[in-house]
Amino acid sequence: MPITVCGPACTTDNKNNGRSCGDPQRSYVGAVLGTYERNGYDDSDFLAVVWDGEQVTTREYASTRGWTYHNHATVDATEQVRVAAEAWYRDRLLAHLVAVAREHATAPRVGRRVRSLTRRGRHVGVTGQIRWIGPDRYRRDGGQRVGIAVPGEDALRYLPARSVTVLDPEPVDEQRLRGHAATARPDWRHALQDLTAHGHPTP
Repeated sequence: MPITVCGPACTTDNKNNGRSCGDPQRSYVGAVLGTYERNGYDDSDFLAVVWDGEQVTTREYASTRGWTYHNHATVDATEQVRVAAEAWYRDRLLAHLVAVAREHATAPRVGRRVRSLTRRGRHVGVTGQIRWIGPDRYRRDGGQRVGIAVPGEDALRYLPARSVTVLDPEPVDEQRLRGHAATARPDWRHALQDLTAHGHPTP
């Protein structure tokens, strides 16, 4: 079955007397990939993961926030839909993994050599090795601060982490990531989160 929701012509009698829906509205026939419940503090929402012909997305079909007892959804994706949805997911998963890996490879970390990006003041153009990373207490919006050991100097120089660039970034093994993405089998409940999750990929 596809997503089925109660239409406007379903009468109050149907609802109050427990009768079946008098006006079922069906959508995404043959395109429902998965269903799940999203629990909130007071209420729960029920969602279906669907293929809309161009991308995988979610649609809410029921909620405890209102009367939706006639509504339901069942996984019914055809083989053609599953193939198209998995291809869409794998293509975007690869791009996401590469982007995250590149960000990780160029992130300031203890032991990495960096160069200051500041354009004014005593830190212009200095290079050195990061010996310390911690919270930047000078920024209201948070962020990190790094302590750099500059050759020939005893004291560390402290700069915002966003004001340095890594001189020796790690290489990104795109071939390994491509192999992982090509064989990934999406858990459709979490698939869209996988494409936005932040952190170092560990396939």
